[in-house]
Amino acid sequence: MAKIDAILERAQSLTDNEKFEEAYNILKAAYNEGKGNAEFLEKIALAASTLEKKDEAINYWEQLIDVAPNSMVAYTELQDAYYDTNRYKYYLTRAKVKTLNNQVAQAISDYKKAVENTQDKQEKIEAEILIAKGYEYIGKIMSAIDEYSKIAPSLKSADIYIKIADLYLYEKDKYSAISILEKAIEIYPEDNRVRNLLSELYLETGNTERALKYAVSELLKIRIILSEGKNDKAYELLQSVSDKNNGEYHKLFAEYYFNKKDWENCRKSIEEFSKFEPGHPLIYQMLSLVCEGENKMENAHINRAKMYIAKGQKDIALHEFMQAHNINHTNIQTIEEIIKLCEESSEKHTAAEFCEKLIKLEPNNERALIKLGDFYFDIGEYNAASRYYESAAQVTHKADTFLKAGKCFEKLRRLKTAKEYYQRYLEKAPLSNNAENEIIKAKVAKLSSERVIQEDEGFLEKLLGFFNKDKK
Repeated sequence: MAKIDAILERAQSLTDNEKFEEAYNILKAAYNEGKGNAEFLEKIALAASTLEKKDEAINYWEQLIDVAPNSMVAYTELQDAYYDTNRYKYYLTRAKVKTLNNQVAQAISDYKKAVENTQDKQEKIEAEILIAKGYEYIGKIMSAIDEYSKIAPSLKSADIYIKIADLYLYEKDKYSAISILEKAIEIYPEDNRVRNLLSELYLETGNTERALKYAVSELLKIRIILSEGKNDKAYELLQSVSDKNNGEYHKLFAEYYFNKKDWENCRKSIEEFSKFEPGHPLIYQMLSLVCEGENKMENAHINRAKMYIAKGQKDIALHEFMQAHNINHTNIQTIEEIIKLCEESSEKHTAAEFCEKLIKLEPNNERALIKLGDFYFDIGEYNAASRYYESAAQVTHKADTFLKAGKCFEKLRRLKTAKEYYQRYLEKAPLSNNAENEIIKAKVAKLSSERVIQEDEGFLEKLLGFFNKDKK
């Protein structure tokens, strides 16, 4: 690397002195050492361009793209170089420049022009693939399917048919996916990927006969048999499965036990499945169904909530936790989950409502007390906030709680109490809070003056005296 850097530096020095030929020759001599280096290739390509060695420059720019596929300078230079020499490559390159500038929709029209400017079959296919990918990227899925379908017979690969089927599935069109895979199976009858995917789709659409016809995987065959309610046959096949060390095997056993209403063994199989797929939504979905079978509806709702959390659908999860709470008002864990989800969705009033429910069940729940203090402080209800902060201060040793209480009582002009909490904060405050600590020390010093404390203690009396004076 040090040698290449020295060569590049020498070539740049010669270029700066307008010794272009000499600079180019130095770079050419070092080509074998520098051909994998993007900076070297850019430098030698520019040198060739300066000397109007067009073919050599094109060669170096193309090599640069191999090393640095997103090199804008390479594509820009090649676009100019191809304009008069190769219109197919010109339009491909122009499309790439637009793609790099995130103008994919405009790039598609250039790919189409590239197709029009070549008679080479392979070049046409390459451009047509890029057209299809472009449509896919901008979300025009049906246009992408049309393009892939046009080139599918020429590619001689099952991959393209699987790709088209995936796009149909993205559009939630299972029957069109089945249709394209049926075409694929005629051409590639031994392709296990096509067979299993086709089997899965027939199973999902309720055609177990055709699903079984195409299934290759032994576990897939058992799943189909279970869906037909042939539990004993499925059990026999499960016993003979060669590879039992996978999640799908235990999931099928869970389904078998579910069908037999053997809830205990079903739970054990779900637990085994969870070891292979921890946190998978299906774990909680299966558990919720077991709970329903046992008529334990509270737990059914809780597990459904966990399933929706695993899926990222927290609004539906919150609804399920609410349903569980309606069945059992004393489940502390459910209440805490509701509070957490409400906070995440900025439903502050509902979170406060459930914090109050939690306090009734656990009067010394520190987190709930502080959350309620924060809620009422934020909406300016300092008297309510002070009650919760005081209760929290009785069960905590955290400096931050004393600080919050101090600020709250200062808002209420109960300065003596504020000072006491500020002092307790300083006793517990970490040294890392140095800036905050200095501010609080200054507050304590100010509040320590006899005059300020007296004013604090007589504030209510003065206020009442003011109104009594008006009455007279």
